[in-house]
Amino acid sequence: MSEMSLSEFIGMLALAANIGIAVMIIILLGERSHVAWNRVRLQAEELTALRENLERQAEESEKVMQQMRDDIADLGDKLKRAEQDVEALQKRHRETDLPVGYAVLPADMVDRRFRTWRLVVRHPTLGMDPGSFSHPAHRWTEGRYYEIPGPNAEYAAAALQQRFTPREGFTVEVARETVADVAEVAL
Repeated sequence: MSEMSLSEFIGMLALAANIGIAVMIIILLGERSHVAWNRVRLQAEELTALRENLERQAEESEKVMQQMRDDIADLGDKLKRAEQDVEALQKRHRETDLPVGYAVLPADMVDRRFRTWRLVVRHPTLGMDPGSFSHPAHRWTEGRYYEIPGPNAEYAAAALQQRFTPREGFTVEVARETVADVAEVAL
């Protein structure tokens, strides 16, 4: 019996050792899981804070974008009003005739590299109806003066002739006086 008790004792010791090892493993796993849980909790808190920060930034960005949309709409309205003003000015300019002898330098024909030539544009019948216009500037028969830059008078006349075409009845001629002559007379 003593052998049996010794073997029972050894079996009991082995069982107790196995239970002790199992308890130690459970304790170690518990500590590791607690550490892992704390790490996950901290990461979750960081991610929550990051998400809140991103949501706040998104709200601020939406406000800024809405303000920019409003500003763009205002600028679009201002642009439309400016375009309407320009159209009204262009219409008024087209409808308002210049006085006879008024010299014009078209803005899109300015070229400072060349000498400026004075040209006269005439139309044989435009504005001749006495009842249609009261201002003498409407009589194109007397001619209107334009100052056009060009390397020579023929080049300047050809450039202006593109605006006032012969088929519409206009003639373009070099004026007798040059721009320099006119400037000297003005002095």
